[in-house]
Amino acid sequence: MRTLEFEVKRQTLEKKEGSDFSGLVAGTDGYLQAKFLFKGNEWRGCVKAASFFSDGVEYAAILDSNNTCIIPKEALTRRRFSVSITGIRKGFKIKTNRTDVKQEVM
Repeated sequence: MRTLEFEVKRQTLEKKEGSDFSGLVAGTDGYLQAKFLFKGNEWRGCVKAASFFSDGVEYAAILDSNNTCIIPKEALTRRRFSVSITGIRKGFKIKTNRTDVKQEVM
């Protein structure tokens, strides 16, 4: 399994510096997971979900207790997918920007 790491600072989502996003090939299933590192207190107590977008369609995945999820195979079929995070707790909702991830198509 390969892990793509992202950092979340307030409402900004970025690829984690030093995380390897090279050589990704479209069409994998159950191989790629995403891990999110949250900086600050804004996200504390939230149920968090990652949204993966491909060809205008959203595929969501709830983050586990390690802030990790398997990237849905449906999001991994094109040259590019994007990802964002949403957090919800009572009376509160927070969202990030989208970050693009490029893949090769074989």
